[in-house]
Amino acid sequence: MGSVAYPSQPQLPGWLDATLSLVVGWFVSALAIFLLYIAATLVGAISQPYGSHAGVVNEWPYADNGLWSLLANLAVISIALVLATVATSWWLRRKHARVSDGRLAVVLLFTGWIPLTAAGPAGGLVGFLVALVLVRHWVARHEDRLAPKYAAVLVAVLGTVVLSYGLLHPVWTMSVTPTLPGGKARSVVVGIHNAARVGVTIDRVEAPGLPYGGPRPARLHLAPGGDGTMVLSVSGHGCGTDHLGIRTHYHVFGLALSETVPALIRLGPSC
Repeated sequence: MGSVAYPSQPQLPGWLDATLSLVVGWFVSALAIFLLYIAATLVGAISQPYGSHAGVVNEWPYADNGLWSLLANLAVISIALVLATVATSWWLRRKHARVSDGRLAVVLLFTGWIPLTAAGPAGGLVGFLVALVLVRHWVARHEDRLAPKYAAVLVAVLGTVVLSYGLLHPVWTMSVTPTLPGGKARSVVVGIHNAARVGVTIDRVEAPGLPYGGPRPARLHLAPGGDGTMVLSVSGHGCGTDHLGIRTHYHVFGLALSETVPALIRLGPSC
């Protein structure tokens, strides 16, 4: 009577190996993102986000400015995800030949960035524990690999998306400072920064919607890497904090463009 040979189950990573792979992956990707941020800052493609929420895709790191800014923000997140996937997979494959890079990317996205930004450290810890289980019992049961050359091409394409937006949208909010009220009128001083390594001329500034008066000055020039201020008059009384989008029309690299500069303005006591 013949025997039937059943396919052997792949050896699953131990808890220690899975833990180390996730830690190494996140550390390497965080370091790489930090270095890329420094490089982008040096070429004038990014600055310090103001009034943005890391858990909102269309507001971090670039302020909401339509589809292009959304694509740039998604590209930033995707670069981090690709780097974390490659680093984590590399560490796992040191001892375990069977690893699914596709499944690993899904695990890292839904157990890393999303719970951490949505629920803070507690969400990140829960996500990490879930990731440990999924890496051992789901990721290590299938084999597919993102080749290093394709990963490099993907990061380069995503980086081009980020640079194309960042270099052409160099105006960033630095601060919003209320001044002492004078009579019925109040005003706020909005500090803005030119992240570009070339000068930017702001031709026109708009603050749509009441109770805001026209920004002063209506036109100004920002030196390369320089700062400037705009003053908004606030008429009447209100309550709470308004998230205002100041529309700036400017010239950079000889192109006429526009972008929305965010400003959190306190109108009065909480509603």
